[in-house]
Amino acid sequence: MLVTLSPDGDLMARFVLRSTESVPRIRKHLPALLAALPALRVVSANIHPEHKAVVEGETELLLTETETLRMTVNDVDLHLRPQSFFQTNTDVAAALYRQGRAWVDEAAPGSVWDLYCGVGGFALHVAGPGRDVVGVETAAEAVASARLTARDAGLDRTAFLAQDATAFALAQPPEARPELVVVNPPRRGIGETLSTWLEESGVRHVVYSSCNATSLARDLALMPTLRPREARVLDMFPHTGHYEVAVLLGRA
Repeated sequence: MLVTLSPDGDLMARFVLRSTESVPRIRKHLPALLAALPALRVVSANIHPEHKAVVEGETELLLTETETLRMTVNDVDLHLRPQSFFQTNTDVAAALYRQGRAWVDEAAPGSVWDLYCGVGGFALHVAGPGRDVVGVETAAEAVASARLTARDAGLDRTAFLAQDATAFALAQPPEARPELVVVNPPRRGIGETLSTWLEESGVRHVVYSSCNATSLARDLALMPTLRPREARVLDMFPHTGHYEVAVLLGRA
């Protein structure tokens, strides 16, 4: 079972199952579970039939009418659907998004891309009047979450696309390139192709949020004219050797 607790004390519970065999029994007892746990908002069954080292499968069956868990982070009400990645430490995630927003506001770009945007944490924190923001993420459920948040907030100049971040960047014409790019990739980093594209793109600033300093250093070496201006380490995973590091890069 995967359980997510929101800052407001609400819960999402996901049953990870080998098959759909037990789903009818869960549905039968769901009213009693909801009565016993008034804070439980979203319940789903994730079907994970394969024996392999991944936490969840591709199929998700929503069992409640409510489909998203509201995650209030700073002044942004994010929506979290099942199968949408969200940082494990909400307080530290809030600090990370505040830092990213401060750097972006200081640079004052008119256009921003948020690549590997997840449920839109960075994109929705930097969105606002006079700024075009595009978030790109492969996970369709995360994109659906981000779109719902943007709609509720009335952010009509903020869009989210379910695409590969590198393929999206390479497909855009030069006139569509933004003034600032945010990247928040998995541990493997953004890789050589996207790093090289950023180096050659003319983008003035990059905010790079990384959970792996080794891949971060490798990517930065491929962007020599985008020099680190400021950096901050955040203890996203207390009592472990893991962390999140945010770096503001500016064109030399």
